[in-house]
Amino acid sequence: MEGKGIYQEQVFQNQFNKIPRKHVLQITNHGTHEWKVRPGLPDTGGQNVYVNEFTEALINLGYRVTIVNRGGYQDPINGQVRRGVVYHPTGNARIMYLEDGCDQFVRKEDMDEHLPALADDLWNKLEKEDDHYDLIFSHYWDAGKLGNLLNKKAQQRVKHLWTPHSLGALKKMNMPPSTWADLRIDERISHEKQLLQEVDGCVATSSKIREMLTDAYRVKVDYFLPPGIDDLRFHPRQKDELKPIWNWLAQQSPLSPRDLKHRLWIMEVSRTDDTKRKDILIKAFAQVKKEIPEAMLMVAIDKNTQELYKKLTGLIDELGLKDDVIILGSVWDQLPLLYNVADVYCTPSIMEGFGMSAQEAAATATPVVASNLVPFVQEYLLGDAPYCRHKAVNGDQLDLHFGTAGVVVPKDYVDGFAEALIELLKCKLLRHLMGHQGLNITIPHFTWGRMVTNLLETLGFTSEKN
Repeated sequence: MEGKGIYQEQVFQNQFNKIPRKHVLQITNHGTHEWKVRPGLPDTGGQNVYVNEFTEALINLGYRVTIVNRGGYQDPINGQVRRGVVYHPTGNARIMYLEDGCDQFVRKEDMDEHLPALADDLWNKLEKEDDHYDLIFSHYWDAGKLGNLLNKKAQQRVKHLWTPHSLGALKKMNMPPSTWADLRIDERISHEKQLLQEVDGCVATSSKIREMLTDAYRVKVDYFLPPGIDDLRFHPRQKDELKPIWNWLAQQSPLSPRDLKHRLWIMEVSRTDDTKRKDILIKAFAQVKKEIPEAMLMVAIDKNTQELYKKLTGLIDELGLKDDVIILGSVWDQLPLLYNVADVYCTPSIMEGFGMSAQEAAATATPVVASNLVPFVQEYLLGDAPYCRHKAVNGDQLDLHFGTAGVVVPKDYVDGFAEALIELLKCKLLRHLMGHQGLNITIPHFTWGRMVTNLLETLGFTSEKN
């Protein structure tokens, strides 16, 4: 099998530049990009999934795609140096790893000084192939700057669209001032403002991003591409399809598959980062557990984050929840089934470009509880006339909004998250109604094929597929 894989790679390598399809560059520079994303690795998560699924849609519409990602350092899990090119199973797309002479992982905040060398490497690789590309999509500020550097080297620039996913000004608004220096937020805002003067357009992933680009950056946003859904992967499943996931969960728990089926499950999956507020969820779950003994929590916490992993697992132990929490590692293959067995999906995150995990949950008919800073839930799942439950806490008004397909809780409000989770877990009918209304809101409107086709038509590109 290994030999066959090497042979297939060589065939793809020889054929890729000869495929009669328009060529799109997808630049996602930071983090650990691969075809099967391992959420939770440093600087790796929703953006990587977005790029892969955007790429799948482009392939299906008749394009070929090169995804560009920084390499040259050891993989954080298997220790292999990330370099070269890895092809998509169809041969119509590839991941190209760039090198800048530094053999260490570089966090996204510190990427600026590495960009000139990465741009040189990208230019040299493309020049060596004597290939052309027709369109550039870049993701996040460092990739936007890399795309601009590439265009400056070219004899004839091509259209370059930047997708920020989040913005420095938005992060500055949501993060305490004590974190700004370490996150280099003011530098980031300066980078973003500069690159916006050089790109051919900006693609917003949510109305919040669009609003911030207009208000804080004074930029007109013509393009909109929120994260989409692969409805062949994320959809409601029949009970007989779920047996493998109960067996898998039993391997992570002292309980049997039969016992696990009779529990009520809260789920959260995202990269392990302070902005995801997993501690808020764990504290809220402790309150839920007192009210609903059969409640269980599955939450993604990556061991490689070390300090934060220790803090979060220590909190679980301190609250006496060790036997009631399943800590998820890399769950890419299991993810669709995990959403299906979850009774409620909960994301207390305070930093979301759109809210991909909430959207995936909705596509599987699972109701969602989220902070007021998760745009997909706030803008779509709440609906037009949510019921507001007023709460006065220490002189502040902290309102819970119960909507069509989800509940929105003020950020960092532990008691509010607990109350919303308890209400949903206690009422199966409410969960059922919210879940299926969320499915109808999400599918087919947010499928990748529909949204990417609309974007390309707006750009003057059409489907290349015969």
